[in-house]
Amino acid sequence: MTKNAERLNALSDVLVPASGKCDSLAGELVRAAERIGYRFFNDGDQIGIGYGKETCNPAARFLLKKGPKEIGDLVAALWGMVSEDGYEAVLDILVGKVAEYVETHPELREQPTLDMWDFYDKSEDVDDSWEEDEEEDDCWEEEDEEEYDDE
Repeated sequence: MTKNAERLNALSDVLVPASGKCDSLAGELVRAAERIGYRFFNDGDQIGIGYGKETCNPAARFLLKKGPKEIGDLVAALWGMVSEDGYEAVLDILVGKVAEYVETHPELREQPTLDMWDFYDKSEDVDDSWEEDEEEDDCWEEEDEEEYDDE
């Protein structure tokens, strides 16, 4: 675990309930960053890619809208990033920036917040990777049919 992840975990222990939305913006920022990290390290989900659209996009969109520009820029950099090594490196920076922002802005602990899941977009946050698999399967089926037609 990186130093940034340790800082975020320490904040989580204080600000994030065992389940559900946080009472404060500080807690929900931490929860959103943790969600993105958890999904990547446990399931390989990435913002804007495949199943990550469903599992990470709402949290990422929350950080984009409710965090400062620096955090938003890091989220934007992660959105659709294919390189897992690059994603992991930028994610660590993001986690550190969220921790730093929450640590240096204690007023966020008193500010009410929306739930990060309120930022779910039903038209955008859908895993469409299975559609690509189907198209690939259709392509293979057509090639197989052509081979049999030639015989």
